[in-house]
Amino acid sequence: MTTELTTALFPLSVHVLPGGKLPLRIFEARYTRMIKEAATKQRDFSMCMLDTAAKPGTLMNMFPLVTLVRIVDFDPLPDGLLKIIVEGQSIRRLSRVWEESDGLKVGHSVPHEAWSPMALRKEQQGLSRQLQRLYLETDSLKELDLAFEESSASWLCQRWLELLPMNPDDKQLLIEQSDCKAALAFLSKVIRTHGACE
Repeated sequence: MTTELTTALFPLSVHVLPGGKLPLRIFEARYTRMIKEAATKQRDFSMCMLDTAAKPGTLMNMFPLVTLVRIVDFDPLPDGLLKIIVEGQSIRRLSRVWEESDGLKVGHSVPHEAWSPMALRKEQQGLSRQLQRLYLETDSLKELDLAFEESSASWLCQRWLELLPMNPDDKQLLIEQSDCKAALAFLSKVIRTHGACE
């Protein structure tokens, strides 16, 4: 049975995947409303990646794969902005998008198959070591306080895909696979090419 869900949509150039966390600063009225509705359990919201190739003003200006998120931290800032941290829950595929009166986009989505678990092989451990180092040495990542799953290839690939600057079309293509094999092969090549995998 297909479970359709209606969520608000928050399109950005960055993305978060299941098990990952993303800090956000909220200032636009439509997104403040979105956060209030999520905090009071009126309606969930999903993070999605902007499709920069879409024509300006296009309703569907985001890629179809979105991540349902939950708010795990909430902090009003002195400058009047609202800082939140969201955690990715599950990948979903948009089936319909519309816009509410204040410009907030909302969509129907259906579940997308989660990556099957996969252990990291010995020769791939460099991907884990470098990611751990990155999270330890980068203040903005350190504050997320992630429970590191160093032996899970699926979890590690999702964190690298969140962080690496890459073509969003390619990122979506890797995310929509049934497992992390393609992402792992891509990341092993890219990280080694740039001297990060030891």
